[in-house]
Amino acid sequence: MALRLRLALVVAALAATLVAGGSVAFAFSMSAGARATLQHSLERRARRVIEQLAGHLLPTVANAARPVASADQSTVQIVTPSHRLLYTTAAAGPVSLISLHLFARARRGQVWVQLRRPGWDNPHLVLAEPAGPVTSDVVVVGASLDQVVDITHQVDLVLELVGPAVVVASAGGAWLLAGSALRPVERLRAQVQQISAGNPRARLAPPGTGDELAALADTFNGLLDRLCGALDHQRQFVAAASHELRTPLAALEAELEMVGRGARGAVDPVEMTHRLTGRVAELVRLADGLLTLARADEGAGLVHVEPQPLEPLVAASLDGFRAVAERSRVTMVLDADPFVVAPVDATRFRQVVGNLVDNAIRYSPNGARVEIGLRRVGTAAVIDVRDHGPGLPAEFLPRAFERFSRADPARSRKEGGAGLGLAIVWTIVDAHGGTVTLSNTPDRGALARVSLPLDVGAPHADPHPSRR
Repeated sequence: MALRLRLALVVAALAATLVAGGSVAFAFSMSAGARATLQHSLERRARRVIEQLAGHLLPTVANAARPVASADQSTVQIVTPSHRLLYTTAAAGPVSLISLHLFARARRGQVWVQLRRPGWDNPHLVLAEPAGPVTSDVVVVGASLDQVVDITHQVDLVLELVGPAVVVASAGGAWLLAGSALRPVERLRAQVQQISAGNPRARLAPPGTGDELAALADTFNGLLDRLCGALDHQRQFVAAASHELRTPLAALEAELEMVGRGARGAVDPVEMTHRLTGRVAELVRLADGLLTLARADEGAGLVHVEPQPLEPLVAASLDGFRAVAERSRVTMVLDADPFVVAPVDATRFRQVVGNLVDNAIRYSPNGARVEIGLRRVGTAAVIDVRDHGPGLPAEFLPRAFERFSRADPARSRKEGGAGLGLAIVWTIVDAHGGTVTLSNTPDRGALARVSLPLDVGAPHADPHPSRR
């Protein structure tokens, strides 16, 4: 069922409920008002009868009741304790209007009762009360409820005619109002439907009303911008990953062909095995880096931290690069405070240190030093990795932590990596709630500084450091 129709039906149901409730309340109020007026009139009439009886102005009979015609044809009776009629009008009839039980109650005060007698078109409202302090008689006055019944019937008739009209008018107004309110929404829906993968740059046209619909259109456009950016990032990531994988795979293919030719003695098996192992290790490192970034993109739990000393973790990371440093004739120097304890994921922390040390060794000249420092600064653990190479190009620093971003190849005397190392470092450090910076030192070389909180904090990893 359409929303517009549902709104119209709901408004119609509410209007019908309100009209019905209002009708009952209004009819009751009018009836009660007319009845109160009639009661007041009967009380005045009873007082007049009592005054006339005290002044002997009524033609009463002592032994038998007989109808006595009155000028206004009012309903009046005077009843004795023996339940005889001392006085009665023609409208009241020759029979007492009240029973012995009501007579006994009327001797003590006012008694109201609604009666219906043969020959009366409508019920009568009757008041019985003592005729005076010196007599035991009771005065009974009554009047027809014709006026009350007529008012009730008239109110019911008017409401039967007006009520449906009100309900129909309310439903029609709700139908038109809902249509007017939903028309801009329908236009926005049609625009959203026209936006497809083939036209991802299309955006909604805000209605220009400055209301909630305009805010909704702006929110949708912001969402489309984020989705479009994520799609572009994903495409770039896939394209860059494909490009990075193509190079080692092509090299591996060529070397495997050489192995095939080496079966005839053209290739040294030991050398070729070493080269193939290096190529496979390179592919494994690349795949592991891509998997780490993909997990961060999916919002998966990248780190599982627990407080532990950092100095043994840093030393273990350096042990894995001793052979690489010796081949490159680079000396690694560690200056670590053994009392620094921080909540970290040990495996990911060693990966951070390893990536930074690997970069430092890669870009250090022969005979240079790579200095690794660990200290406590305020409420943070700070890890510095410094090399003494040519430094980083100034234009590279703002995008150093972007994926597949490399410095100028002329900076290195060795082959560069895939450009994922620093991006992985940034992702892991940010998942720990820390920060990482990269800068040039005044006396040549580059300095990478990682700052991790000493207290456990909520991770706030942004999988897209290029948008910082």
